[in-house]
Amino acid sequence: MKLTCNLYTNKLIRFSISFAFLFLLSGCSKPGSPYFVGISQCSEDIWRYKQNKELEMGSYIFDNINLELMSADDSDQLQIQQIQEFVDKKVNLLIVVPNSTNKVTDVLDKAYDRGIPIILFDRKTNSDKFTAFMGADNYNIGQTMGKLIADHMKGAGTLVEITGLKGSSPAIERHNGFIDALKQYPRIRVISSELGDWTEKSGEKAMEEVLLKYDGHIDCLFGHNDRLAIGARRVAMSHGINNIIYYGVDALPTPGGGIELVQKGILRASYIYPTQGIELMRLAKKILEGQSFERINLLQSAIVDKSNADLMLTQYKELERTNVDIEMLKGKIDVYFSQVNVQRKVITFFTILVILVILLALLVYRSYLVKTRLNYQLKIVNNKLEERNTEQHKLYKQLEDMADARMVSFTNVGHQLRTPLTLISGPVEQLKCDTSLKKEQRQLVDMMHRNLGNLLKLVDEILDFRKIGIDEPKAIGNDTLPIAPSTDDLVKYDLIDETTVEKPEVLVVDDNADIRELLKTILQDMYRVTLADNGEMGLKKAKMLVPDLIVSDVMMPVMDGLEMCRMIKNDSVTCHIPVLMLTARTLEEHRVEGYAHGADAYLTKPFSAQVLLARICNLLSTRKTLRKVFAENVADSSSQVIENIDEQLQTSDNTFIKRLRDTIQQNLSNSDFSVERIGEEIGMSRVQLYRKVKALTGMSPVELLRKSRVEKGRHLLKTTDLSISEIAYDTGFTSPSYFSKCFKDEFGMSPGEVRQG
Repeated sequence: MKLTCNLYTNKLIRFSISFAFLFLLSGCSKPGSPYFVGISQCSEDIWRYKQNKELEMGSYIFDNINLELMSADDSDQLQIQQIQEFVDKKVNLLIVVPNSTNKVTDVLDKAYDRGIPIILFDRKTNSDKFTAFMGADNYNIGQTMGKLIADHMKGAGTLVEITGLKGSSPAIERHNGFIDALKQYPRIRVISSELGDWTEKSGEKAMEEVLLKYDGHIDCLFGHNDRLAIGARRVAMSHGINNIIYYGVDALPTPGGGIELVQKGILRASYIYPTQGIELMRLAKKILEGQSFERINLLQSAIVDKSNADLMLTQYKELERTNVDIEMLKGKIDVYFSQVNVQRKVITFFTILVILVILLALLVYRSYLVKTRLNYQLKIVNNKLEERNTEQHKLYKQLEDMADARMVSFTNVGHQLRTPLTLISGPVEQLKCDTSLKKEQRQLVDMMHRNLGNLLKLVDEILDFRKIGIDEPKAIGNDTLPIAPSTDDLVKYDLIDETTVEKPEVLVVDDNADIRELLKTILQDMYRVTLADNGEMGLKKAKMLVPDLIVSDVMMPVMDGLEMCRMIKNDSVTCHIPVLMLTARTLEEHRVEGYAHGADAYLTKPFSAQVLLARICNLLSTRKTLRKVFAENVADSSSQVIENIDEQLQTSDNTFIKRLRDTIQQNLSNSDFSVERIGEEIGMSRVQLYRKVKALTGMSPVELLRKSRVEKGRHLLKTTDLSISEIAYDTGFTSPSYFSKCFKDEFGMSPGEVRQG
């Protein structure tokens, strides 16, 4: 009766807290962005800067889209990593400006195959796996500039071309269009087509190469963008050559951009290369919302020369002033919504507080009534139990005689069963270790071995049942029925019953189903066992579950065990996990290869179950020792603890611990700094961070953060004259009373006692 009431009270408390929590969430929630769009720019320059500002402006217009911008800085490898990072973050759509035509094709194809829409802007790849393309017609740009320059040269003269980045689609298409246009003018001679990479520096280098190879007269120079042309002009002027006419592409309206250069006469003409960030966001919105759209979107543009440069600059300045006004309005709106959200949180907090106070008062009163009634009922029950104890003593002798007779019977049956099973098990084990057996014979031996194990298990169950049967009557006979405890004691019993000890988790990776089941059978009594049938699946489960240890085969399809081990040891989330390689490869060089890939232990097949369990126990004990070292030194300070165990950790674990320490120490005074913020700083989810820190230190992130704060507080108490309140706020506590409570829980004395001592 009392237990039922306690359970009812606990359920009521949990319901009240859950209701209050949900109410808080409903009051503090903020509508999130339903669409997450990742943008991978190939580089950072003035043209990309203008486009990025337009993309941000588009996100203001389409406020249900959340943008994240990354720049590859002209690096194919960096762009591949960034695209993969977006895929891992599960973006709803990818906008990519490929750095080169073929290097990023594979990673984009994989993203497309996973169902992620992909918009290519400005540049193309070698693959047809994309959702839409938006950009200018670069072939037409090259062709148009070729005809314009040929007309200015009156169909005769010498010409230099400086191209964009090798392998990029705009450079290839502009060059082809330019050369095709000049084929109609046989008297125009292109003396050199030098490679650049879109920067002024590369334009300077290309012009130096031209002047080294050619010392004759040059009439014109065409740069694939304005910066290439300006870089080449700078070098020519430094050599005293000031009669070359320069042409470029981009015609940016920004200060120092192409339109201003045309206005000043530095460039004869430039072709506007449109950024169109807002149109790009409009296309992305259509794709995300399932609206109809054009797959190929070619942007229209025009040539800028002396005749229209002034008008272009005037229009840009007006547009820029409008953008500044929009940014200002957005800032004011953000401040307004922030204030509204704070007010809503305050109201919600006080509402919840009132509800909780009322509920707690009701619960206290109900608990008092229940306790009074139960104590009276328990007193009656105790009297009845004492009367029954006398009768139980009389029955004990009879039960003891029956138990002795049953013990003799079960013992005889157990020995009769174990004798023939023992005679069978020896030969079977020898046959199982015989490497000369054929495949069919080994399958038969394995079948015998499995069924032998089943028989042994049945015998054990029979004997265990015998022991239970013997112990029960003895327990009844030796002890009198207990006096029923008070209500307080029953609460203690409830807490003890709910306590469970979590087993360590072992991930088993093997492509053979029988081996997986065998290992699960060996390990499941001592460990929680998770199974994976290849290295790729094992790697995914390792990152998701962060187990305490991994047992893996070497030779597997999709991804072998060595590659899986290497990737696990190179990942900051999983690098601390011990890996035991279990394989049939027995040569010495195979062992060396396994250890070179980061394996912590190497066990060959066929293996002994006892040896396997011992190896696993030793590996886990080593990790446990590291956690013990950390726990014993926590009282000093978290930074000293980490330094004490640095030499015992792998390099990747060492880096993680140092980064964790630095993150915590730098934010101790921030009361809003939480475990979620730690995860964001380190780049892990809350679950991954918890399991990683728990595995390395034996403490949760919350415990480590709180311990670091009280340690700093104790240091300030001993070394400064600050008040306890000042120290509480300096160490990130929201109130001095909570600081004093945590301090006393940690050190057994209050802050005031420490200062007085």
